[in-house]
Amino acid sequence: MLHKYPVRRLAGAALLTGIAIPSQSTIFDRDDRQYVSTAPGSPYAPIGKVIRGGLIYHWSTGVLVDACNVLTSQHLFGTGQTPVGQHLTFKAAMGTPQHVSSRGTVVAVGGYEPTSTWAEQTALRGRDWLLLRLDKCLGVSLGYATLKTGPYSPYEFENVQSAGYPTRRHSNEGLTLDPACRITYGAGSIWMDDCATVAGDAGDPLFRVSASGSKPRLEVIAIQVAGYNWYKPVPANPKFQNQAVPVALIAPQIERYLSAKPPAASTRPFLTESSGSQHD
Repeated sequence: MLHKYPVRRLAGAALLTGIAIPSQSTIFDRDDRQYVSTAPGSPYAPIGKVIRGGLIYHWSTGVLVDACNVLTSQHLFGTGQTPVGQHLTFKAAMGTPQHVSSRGTVVAVGGYEPTSTWAEQTALRGRDWLLLRLDKCLGVSLGYATLKTGPYSPYEFENVQSAGYPTRRHSNEGLTLDPACRITYGAGSIWMDDCATVAGDAGDPLFRVSASGSKPRLEVIAIQVAGYNWYKPVPANPKFQNQAVPVALIAPQIERYLSAKPPAASTRPFLTESSGSQHD
């Protein structure tokens, strides 16, 4: 779903009325999502499900960002006390013979708290992230993604993929990939994008697959946190987009927890006109 409308600043908070956590359908134009394998050796192997609860549970998508740590969305916990110290489960390589899982402990959060108005929620959306430290370092066998914090080229923003575990698409068939979407502009601490985002897609990494090095590797530039509530695919419109948190904001806050340091942060992490270019 690749579109050619201009990059622009957000005209005003009123345009965001109706945005919420991914809960129904927020797919633009035709639904071109596809299943891909997360078997070890695949560039998508570091992406899995972060699960809270037992018989009754909620989930988000998480991505390994080093051997032992998983990045996902904080609103998996909703409102209330800080989730630091709470326990979650990360499952990966689902639908393959190498299916693995590990419990983990929340070690860092952005501090997101849903509030009473849409404008306030949008202002705080850049805090909607969580870092989970796994008991078993699954990234040793699965690999892990690189956090790319800049600099970026216009081409990178126009050629993005996202992947996760939305509802109504069974994880035993593989990971759900949106093969072609784009980041369109920056609005405060968030990026607006047209990547498919439905229930279960909170925490989806937005990335490119790098061919450099010995094998393909994910270069994550943002994580998805919110989308519009529509029941069927809708025409793309630059005023109505989904929301993601750029990792340029997150990386400096989690660097001390990671075994491999991310690249130096860009001094201009947000798109502007001058840049040219869930259930949880």
